[in-house]
Amino acid sequence: MQGNGTASTITGRFPPFHRWDRSFFLGATLAIWTVLVAGFGYDLVTRARLGMLDFPWIVHLHALVYTGWIVLLAMQVGLVRTRRLALHRRLGRLGALLIPAMIVLGPATAIVVRVTAPHPVWQELAFMGTQFANVLGAGAVLIAGLLTVRHPSTHKRLMIMGTIGLTEPGFGRLLYPTLYAWFGEGYLPYYLETYAGTLVLVLAAGGYDLATRHRLHPAWALSAVWIVANQCLGTWLFYEPWWLRWMAALTGH
Repeated sequence: MQGNGTASTITGRFPPFHRWDRSFFLGATLAIWTVLVAGFGYDLVTRARLGMLDFPWIVHLHALVYTGWIVLLAMQVGLVRTRRLALHRRLGRLGALLIPAMIVLGPATAIVVRVTAPHPVWQELAFMGTQFANVLGAGAVLIAGLLTVRHPSTHKRLMIMGTIGLTEPGFGRLLYPTLYAWFGEGYLPYYLETYAGTLVLVLAAGGYDLATRHRLHPAWALSAVWIVANQCLGTWLFYEPWWLRWMAALTGH
């Protein structure tokens, strides 16, 4: 393993393995879990105190599917770490079911929640652009990850990066109020308030490759550009009057 990495460095190819990889991908998975559990846990506690735990049925289905995905991710990382690759490949088939379900349920849940809300404020309707862009960005990366299972170094980076793209709701529940108090309104402030946490994880993943290989993996570079581009799309849509009108019409408001 060490010899392959050295030879790849000399010839200019990206070394597929490094002795720290197993620890890094475990740490990345734990970071994703921490953000999502802390963010949604804080939100549920706050809602419970306010007596606001009555959700449409699709919210529960959405939570089940998305939780299923991060559980599957943790299991897959653990199976690779313990070298149980045959079971890892078999369980990977669940990803082919969960990822399309997440891509459909993300926007569908956002729409139903706004439809059933009695009087949503304009920010809630405009925020649907951010929600749709998040799903588009993360979903495309995860699908690419499914299609590259025969290339492990690419596959595992795309699966982690795609899941990082889904962390905005967790970070938002934890950081948005504080960051909004600091930065206020505007395109750049909104981007930082909404995506700062996710962006840190994206950059950390690239920083790991630079630290261990002294170069960036193409899968990281392409997925990072795609995720950030969709974040910029969500930021732009939030302030577009025509988007607000579309979402108001779509949700009956």
